[in-house]
Amino acid sequence: MVRYTLRQLAYLSETARQGGIAQAARHLNVSAAAIASALDKLENTTGLKLFNRFPAQGMRLTRAGEIFTAEADAVLAKAGALDRLAVDLCAGLAGAIRIGTHYALAQRIVLPAVLTFRECHPDVRIEVMEGEYPALIEALDTGKVDALIVFDQGFDPTRHKYDVIAELPPQVLLSADHALADRRTISLSDLTDHPYVAVSPAGPGPSYLQLLQAAGIQPEVPFQSHSWELVQAYVGKGLGYTLVGFPPMRDITVEGDPVVIRPLNEKIGHFKVVIASSRHSIGSMLIDKFFEICRSSV
Repeated sequence: MVRYTLRQLAYLSETARQGGIAQAARHLNVSAAAIASALDKLENTTGLKLFNRFPAQGMRLTRAGEIFTAEADAVLAKAGALDRLAVDLCAGLAGAIRIGTHYALAQRIVLPAVLTFRECHPDVRIEVMEGEYPALIEALDTGKVDALIVFDQGFDPTRHKYDVIAELPPQVLLSADHALADRRTISLSDLTDHPYVAVSPAGPGPSYLQLLQAAGIQPEVPFQSHSWELVQAYVGKGLGYTLVGFPPMRDITVEGDPVVIRPLNEKIGHFKVVIASSRHSIGSMLIDKFFEICRSSV
């Protein structure tokens, strides 16, 4: 148990600096009696003689007093830093936020938002966890992340709250050599009999393939992968087309094959990008500011 106060330590430190109680009292704008009382209590509590007192010459720390005062100064500095941290936390100038997201959204929304946010809040630590939908939901429910930026693949309204920040209609990704690549737009009827390259479903919500199937197109699916880069590589090699929400960052695959993006004429549904959090979590100014940037970057 701590047996003395920060105020007693502050009075000790100032008296040592000023060389006397009267001088310290004037500097701190408190009564000399208050400082003398604090020092007496500090010596009684610690059992130490902190000062040698010289009539008409002021006060000088004993050897034990020098050691104790040096540690007191360190405690006061740490307390001051803690106080400043509390102020910064309240003002949203310090702290940490933890975000869970999908790969595609990490690249298109989260990364740009992180870079912009760090320009204004360089002392705030941002942690980003990328994963599949079930793992992200578990992280949210267990408090490993503060919030998710994900595709809406189904949330439990009794556990989660969410806000839609974007709706992504599907677009057709094709090899530049594909028979449909010269079209400005693609109709569902154009896609009949062409094979489809699928991204493996990452959660309970509908995939673009399922939206396509619900619209009456039942393509052969010879290739399927969890890797978006591999899906693009299959498409670039002319092995099929796929539907995407975001156009690729580059019009060339990792294999060096050119690809093109074309809008779909018909409306078959869309993916919603949402910001989701636990109904039991307490929001923070930092998270709100980060999400504002995410919304503006969509």
